[in-house]
Amino acid sequence: MKKILHLDVNSYFATLEQQAYPSLRGKPIGVAGKGKGERTVVAGASIEAKKFGVKSGMSSWEAKRLCPKIIIIEADYDRYIFTSKRIFNIMERFGPKVDIFSIDEAFLDLYDDMSWDEAIIIAKRLKQAIRREIGEWVSCSVGISYGKTLAKLASEMQKPDGLTVIRPEDFAKIAAVTPIEELCGIGFRLHPRLNRMGINTIAELGSMPCEMLTATFGEYTGTWLHNIGNGRDSNILHSWRSLPQEKSIGHSYTLPQDIANPSDVKKVLLLLCERVGARMRQKNLAGKTVSLYLRFGDRTGFDESRNQKRFLRSGYDVYLAAENLLHEISSLQPVRLVAVTVSDLTSWENLSAPLFVEEQRQEALNSQVHSLNRRYGEFTVFRGALAAIKKRIHKLPDGRNKRLYLPQITEINPFTKRV
Repeated sequence: MKKILHLDVNSYFATLEQQAYPSLRGKPIGVAGKGKGERTVVAGASIEAKKFGVKSGMSSWEAKRLCPKIIIIEADYDRYIFTSKRIFNIMERFGPKVDIFSIDEAFLDLYDDMSWDEAIIIAKRLKQAIRREIGEWVSCSVGISYGKTLAKLASEMQKPDGLTVIRPEDFAKIAAVTPIEELCGIGFRLHPRLNRMGINTIAELGSMPCEMLTATFGEYTGTWLHNIGNGRDSNILHSWRSLPQEKSIGHSYTLPQDIANPSDVKKVLLLLCERVGARMRQKNLAGKTVSLYLRFGDRTGFDESRNQKRFLRSGYDVYLAAENLLHEISSLQPVRLVAVTVSDLTSWENLSAPLFVEEQRQEALNSQVHSLNRRYGEFTVFRGALAAIKKRIHKLPDGRNKRLYLPQITEINPFTKRV
């Protein structure tokens, strides 16, 4: 039987800072992006800070309210990316295939003829190797199971520094008591819909007829829900060595103050989309899926994605797609954070050239604007609609938060979108 190991580095960003600076060890710290002020977003919290309720994505003022002694430090993403690559290289020594899930998580394909006891020995050796080679303060939680979703569920069961195994004979007992929201893939939209159907645990999900789930959630999602509710899990892994260079490109911005005017939100969105478009053009990429995320002042959010009819390359085309998603909000609340991501990327060279004269002219213009901005600086040439907002936001942060940021190395997959 296939055995899959899931490894999650505990409190990754904060742990690496504590490893680098021993004076921070044992103290509550929050790692934040560039910028000052109470609205700076916490990208990662230490184990000590999490005990006070501090979470990733929380503003610094909220973190300080929950934990007055928290130490907020600026993130060092280059170091985090470099260390991720080292960890994934270590994992390759213990199995034939490593499948990257995020900057601090990965799946390891264990050999089919390996027993469960042997898999546990491998997991312990892997944890020891990471602590020995990366740092004594760096701990990992590991889950082992016969599928990816259950292996990840297992790694969440004992934190920090845990090791949990879910064998086929363990599934029924675990499913009976585990809430459905503990499953990776069941997020804040799918969770309440399942609850309204009377489904609260994995076992209750498994008892629901597949026909009812597919009728409610569609063929793909409904079938997946029925399968995972009955312990049938995917065990297909994709080696990081065979992945394309980048799978998604995104930017986000936390506003200095909440804005409720839709036109102002659109201006910020346009600026972010232009930056996404510039990065895609710089890397000679085009994308087909556009995702929009808004966080409101009351800490609720809007998260939606849409596949486009054609591949997009220009920032303005990305903006038009994101604007359509924005129009799906019936009543716009004051917005605190705006984020846009383009995924399903492919090389521009794989696509046919524009057929129509107007498209050819627009592509030539976009190419010239990109060349000028690369030569003389970002937004040397920009759309008139950006004039006012550009003065207020001179230079946006890179949007490097754990939820949306995709490290720019060949071995990293995009973050899986939670339904």
